[in-house]
Amino acid sequence: MSITTYAELQASVASWLNRGDLTANIPDFITLAEAQMSTDLKTRSMENKTTLATVAGTKTVALPTDMLEMRRLQVVGTYNQPLSYRTPDELSIDYAANGSGQPVVFTVIGGNIELAPIPDAVYSLELTYQQRIPALSDSSPTNWLLTNWPNAYLYASLLAAMPFIMNDARLAVWGQLYAQAVEGINGVDWYSGSTMKVRQR
Repeated sequence: MSITTYAELQASVASWLNRGDLTANIPDFITLAEAQMSTDLKTRSMENKTTLATVAGTKTVALPTDMLEMRRLQVVGTYNQPLSYRTPDELSIDYAANGSGQPVVFTVIGGNIELAPIPDAVYSLELTYQQRIPALSDSSPTNWLLTNWPNAYLYASLLAAMPFIMNDARLAVWGQLYAQAVEGINGVDWYSGSTMKVRQR
């Protein structure tokens, strides 16, 4: 059986569990698997770029809801200007006067970026970040992870099912296979120790 779509993945999970009564629960297992894989995977395919727009007189900009970790934030212009990170306390102290201008520093509070100085115009911010695994659904039946590594999806979903079906006997088996899949995925990327090197200044 091929595993190339959300429907095929659900069918495979049911088959591997040898259960025909979990149709309503298998989507939950897949959702739990995606949450775990978003934590465990560190792969270049999770890198994403998006453009955010500031509002004049407003110091905050909402972050993407699928962001896990920020890698870079810069003001886009004739010359791109990287923004420097400050802790919330540092930003509050250093920019207590609430001056306005082109932002040069930022902090993160909850789901928002806070900028200083407060933007005096509309600026385009380019955000590079690590993205959560895009969720599978009937309307989004595949993604890059399922296309390239269906084994990770299958083993993570089976592992997520174990507490629900109370089958501890296979927990170690699925756990080992899932760990091997994650190690294999992470191992093909420069994040995880390839020969690519960061330039020393």
